[in-house]
Amino acid sequence: MKNKFLRWLEWFTACGKLGSKLMCIYFLLIVLPLGMFSVYAYVRVKDLIQEQTFSAAQGAFDDTCISLERLLGRLDGVIDILSTDPLIYMMASNDPRDYTYIHRLEDSAQLATTFEYLCVLADIDLIRLYVNNDYSYSNTMTNIIQISDVKDSGWYRAVAGNSDRLWCAPADFEASRGETLQQCFSSVQVIYNPHNVKDPLAILRADIDSGRVEEIVCGTSITENGVLLLLREDEILLSSSPEPSLSCPAALVKQVQGLASGSWETLQAEGREYYARCEKIGPSGWRIASILPHRDVFRLSREMTVEMLIIIISVSLTAYLLAYLISQSTLKRLAQLTGTMHAVEKGNVTVRLEPSGNDEIAQLMEGFNQMMDRVDTLMEERMEHGRQIKNLELKALQAQINPHFLYNSLDLINCTAISRNVPEISRMVSALGQFYRLSLSNGREVISLSEELKHAKLYVEIQNLRFENRVSTEWDMDPEAGGCQIIKIVLQPLIENAIIHGIFEKPSKCGLLKVQVCRLADCIRIIVEDDGMGMDQAALHTHFSRTAPPVGKETSGGYGIRNIQERLILAYGAPYGLSCVSQPGKGTVVTVQIPVISPIEDSAPG
Repeated sequence: MKNKFLRWLEWFTACGKLGSKLMCIYFLLIVLPLGMFSVYAYVRVKDLIQEQTFSAAQGAFDDTCISLERLLGRLDGVIDILSTDPLIYMMASNDPRDYTYIHRLEDSAQLATTFEYLCVLADIDLIRLYVNNDYSYSNTMTNIIQISDVKDSGWYRAVAGNSDRLWCAPADFEASRGETLQQCFSSVQVIYNPHNVKDPLAILRADIDSGRVEEIVCGTSITENGVLLLLREDEILLSSSPEPSLSCPAALVKQVQGLASGSWETLQAEGREYYARCEKIGPSGWRIASILPHRDVFRLSREMTVEMLIIIISVSLTAYLLAYLISQSTLKRLAQLTGTMHAVEKGNVTVRLEPSGNDEIAQLMEGFNQMMDRVDTLMEERMEHGRQIKNLELKALQAQINPHFLYNSLDLINCTAISRNVPEISRMVSALGQFYRLSLSNGREVISLSEELKHAKLYVEIQNLRFENRVSTEWDMDPEAGGCQIIKIVLQPLIENAIIHGIFEKPSKCGLLKVQVCRLADCIRIIVEDDGMGMDQAALHTHFSRTAPPVGKETSGGYGIRNIQERLILAYGAPYGLSCVSQPGKGTVVTVQIPVISPIEDSAPG
């Protein structure tokens, strides 16, 4: 039997199939029914005891919550009634000079009777009114007090300027002139002038003796070491334990304060486990929390299941160790593959795996590497293809210089030679020669802005010779921008479009062309402005919008503009390129924005 087991173990170790390993793990789990049954028995006993303990704790906790909410709710109800009493508004706001002493005494007596009646009816201990005037009743009665007597107290500073109702604990009060210090819980409300909501008139305060609250909180018994806490944010107002710092560590109290209202939660502090529940108490915003030590809840089950736990732990550790030794290598490679795939999803296409083994996972890792290599190849081919297309388009644009323009220019040279002297012919031939030399630029794709602007000026000069100076020009070049680099043949197509489709389409066939080049902090801005016919929004969107789809057949001007836009984006990126503002009949302003590239960086953009 032993030899058979060893042979099987050797076969399993040599086998590289993931399915075989998983089947072995499942088998190991199935041959442990006794351990599983023991776990079920332990959990069942534990759950029954926990259910009984929590049921008793739940009942006591709910009774405490209801009692405390009713007690504090009486204070809230009294404040609600008195905050709408017209007598309080009148006594707090009337001028003493318009209010006789007899009337003041009558109102004081009536208000005292109302306070006494509400105290008896709502079963609370004391009601007080703090006023801001110098009436005699505010100095002679214990439940009607001047605000000046308590303005330095902490609870008054907390409620002053606050429209919300304030709930106070005994620690918030200190003795002041006109009142006796009492241990009480209070609800405090500012009364504002109904004609000016920012003007406080008085303060209402309803008190209940702290001993009555302590009787509810401290009189509840849940478990032997269980604790009931009355909390206000991060402060413990009351505790059922004489020494809450010992039974409730600070770390545990902090966790309890962060609990949401609802079911019991498991907490840990200082190496111990606790069950806790927290509920909000009515309108006060305070919370009551119950904390049960884990050892109290499971004391009986712990005594009953010590031997069972020893068996369960031994069996579980053995099964886990076997499963871990068998599946560790497989799971590790799966985690590595998953992590690499997540990295690719986030954009890291350079990551690769190191396949190990000869099973399906190793084949999958190798296939993943091959797939990523193919993706890299396709991306490089696509980028190279894009560069080639744009270079071909540029060469097509260079070769596209209208033959009719050349023929007409040569014809003009001939006519000039006949009708005029040689200097005019020299001027034309010189301008034309410089124009084509700058167009070719000895094969360079990037030239200086000064060369690009000179190329554009030569084009306008030739057109003016051809059309009798119909185009007036204004050239403004920032000296700091002249040496910066730009891809060539950007301005000439824009100026050609402005002259041919803008100025020459005017009835007068004359106009003004302005070209301005300025260097900004992080870019160079070139503005080409004409006073020609302009264009409507449809044409503007077709020729200049980056999101407009290409049309089936474009004019030469439209093709040149779209070509320039694509070349600029390919060379410098999406933030740069062309923008245009135009109004039909008023003219067009085209803006070219490129990055600042100094001569030392002169290289083909990529």
